[in-house]
Amino acid sequence: MAIEWVKLYECGYCTHPEKIVNPKGSLKSVKFPAAVALIKHQTKGYILFDTGYAQRFMTETEKFPYSIYRKLTPVFFTEEQAIVHQLAKDGIKAEEITTIILSHFHGDHTAGLKDFPHAEIVTFRKGYEDVQYNSKFKALTKGCLLDLLPADFNSRSRFIDDERPVELSNRGDFHEGYTVFTDDETIVAVDLTGHAIGQFGVFITVKSGKVLFLCADAVWSSIAYEKLVYPHLIANLLIADKRAYVHHIQRLHSLMHTHPGIEILPTHCQVTWNKVQKGEIYE
Repeated sequence: MAIEWVKLYECGYCTHPEKIVNPKGSLKSVKFPAAVALIKHQTKGYILFDTGYAQRFMTETEKFPYSIYRKLTPVFFTEEQAIVHQLAKDGIKAEEITTIILSHFHGDHTAGLKDFPHAEIVTFRKGYEDVQYNSKFKALTKGCLLDLLPADFNSRSRFIDDERPVELSNRGDFHEGYTVFTDDETIVAVDLTGHAIGQFGVFITVKSGKVLFLCADAVWSSIAYEKLVYPHLIANLLIADKRAYVHHIQRLHSLMHTHPGIEILPTHCQVTWNKVQKGEIYE
């Protein structure tokens, strides 16, 4: 089995002062695009890694308590940026998406879930359990908008951290992970708890042998792991486990140096967005 190719899309963006992610930066607002990956698997078909923003997010955040989200994190999105519409432009129907790999439960990753009612949702149980029984307001403090989750979420989901982990080699300090599909190590998830409890990223090996690391929100900008720049103290309000967050920045820093051939792709990084703009397809 093989991954035929991976393509990145941008599905809206939010803004924060630069200083939030880089204490040496300015107070000017900078863009943090919401990237989504489309993966073409040889036998499993089309797979999404996260779903980005969607109009549903904009509608839900017009009313309390979700309106707090948009006040703290301004979001810019147009309907044509929804991943379901971008896929349609590429000739891919919503029902052709067989699997959605959901890295964590923040609203900018879950907003498009309901647009793909036939897809299996693959995620971490510990991420779901962290928000599952929360009130709407409590979940909101963790960045989760519970109303964005499909009503049949439980029946459509598979929790890969319930399985026995596999040992990893040639992945730096990431020594174990979970295969997204049984007996297929072309997509392997690794725990990146920090930004959110139960957040994970995936190592993807495409047919050429190229390895990508979709590391979700382990960092908001590549400068964090390149130069070991840690976020401003105020960012602790957005981080579930600060110690784990810092640890993963250090692991990414090590991975960059020990395995420079692995392409690290954070969801919200401008470097990732530049690759989207160029229309890069990994195959």
